[in-house]
Formats: sequence, structure tokens, C-alpha cells
Amino acid sequence: MKKIVLIIVFAVVSTISFAQLTLGGHFAYNSTWLMNKQVFDEGAEMDIAASFGNYYGLIAGYYFSDAFGVEINFNSNKIEQKYSGSIKYVLNDERNNYSASTVLKTTDIPILMKFGKNSYFELGPIFQLINKATYTRTFDEINALKLGWYNDRLYSYTNVLNEGVKAEFNGMGIGVCMGFGANFSLIEDVLKLNFGMRFNYILTDMGGINGLGYNKEEPNYITDSERVNFKTNPLYGGLKLGLVYFFE
Repeated sequence: MKKIVLIIVFAVVSTISFAQLTLGGHFAYNSTWLMNKQVFDEGAEMDIAASFGNYYGLIAGYYFSDAFGVEINFNSNKIEQKYSGSIKYVLNDERNNYSASTVLKTTDIPILMKFGKNSYFELGPIFQLINKATYTRTFDEINALKLGWYNDRLYSYTNVLNEGVKAEFNGMGIGVCMGFGANFSLIEDVLKLNFGMRFNYILTDMGGINGLGYNKEEPNYITDSERVNFKTNPLYGGLKLGLVYFFE
């Protein structure tokens, strides 16, 4: 029994002696996507285009040893999804092209387990809060005398500029965050340059809108079969760079 107690005490003392607090900041440039099967299945009427965003924020961590630690981030994040498509005119086979985009401003809070210190792998949950959402749509031609035909209904071409659509999204999402990278010493193992890659996927349905600006409850242009597949899951990832201070 005494041996077991001594082993436990030794393990606790060793953990405390290796413990190290970290503070810092970072910036990431990401490829961003609002994953929505209804959009993916629309064909010429709606498709996604390459989109990019970024986040910046604060880092706070605690290493129990050189092999394991925990970290929490508070990030101000931008997610953009661009769209392109075309709506057929009623009276002929020509199509009116459009481009659109949805921009989300969010606060992201990942809580990560860190495996390794100088080189590391990280994994954990992420909590996302939507602060602002806007939508923009621009058609090649706007003419009140020309109507379109979309989902077996007449469609009136209109442009939209930075329309607030936060109410169309769920306010909070939960997902998973995963990454890897390395810390390079700048000042005697105290101040380090962090370089890594990180990927984030929000697992819960965030509701939202499609490329034409409609939510899943739109009675005219969203069919019952499309409504079943209408789920929005933000996905974003890319390179990140930061400075981290390791307290002695």
C-alpha cells in the first residue's frame, strides 16, 4: 500500500514539476465552405465557388508534460461561401447568370487536447456562435419585363446587397477541430513561433440559406424533397501562424 501511495505522489509531483502555462495569439487563412446537399444537387441553377476566410484570436494553454497539454482559443472568424448559377428565362432557352455570396462572422471557441509540444497533433470540440450574417446576389440582367423559371414557378430577377440574414441561421453550433503543427524557438524556449494546419467542421445543422438566398421553409422555391436535404454545416481549414509565450 505504501508503495502505491509513493508512486501516486511521485506521479503528481512529476506532473506539477513539468506543468507549463502558455499564452499567445494566432492568425489563420482558410478555405471555407457552407456544406449543403440541396445546393450540391441543384445543377446549373446553383453551385458553389471557391471561397476563403480567416480568423484571429487568443491562445491559452497548459502543458502537463512535454507529451500532453490542453489549449483553449477565442477566435474572431469569417466564413464566406460564394455561389454561381443561372436561371432559365420563361420565353426562351437562354439563361440569366448570377453570382452570390453568404458571409458569416462568428466567435469560435475550440478546446483542444495537444499531443506533443514542439511538434504536436491536436483534437477537440469547437463551439461556434454566429454574430452576423449577410447575403449578396447579382444577376447579369435585371429587366422587369423578363421573368425566369425556377422549380416549376415564375421567378423575378432581383439583386441583393449585404442583406442581413442572421435570423435564418441557428445561433450556436458544435463541431470538431483537428490540426497539427510545430513550435519553433525564437527566444530560448520561452517565445515560440507556431506554424500549423487546422481543420474545423460544425456537426450540428446551422439552418441558413442556399445560393439564391432561400431558407428551407421557403414555400415557393424549395420542394419537399429538397427540404429534407437542406442542412448547412460550416467547414473550413488552412494554415495558421502564431506567437506563443511559454512561462517558466
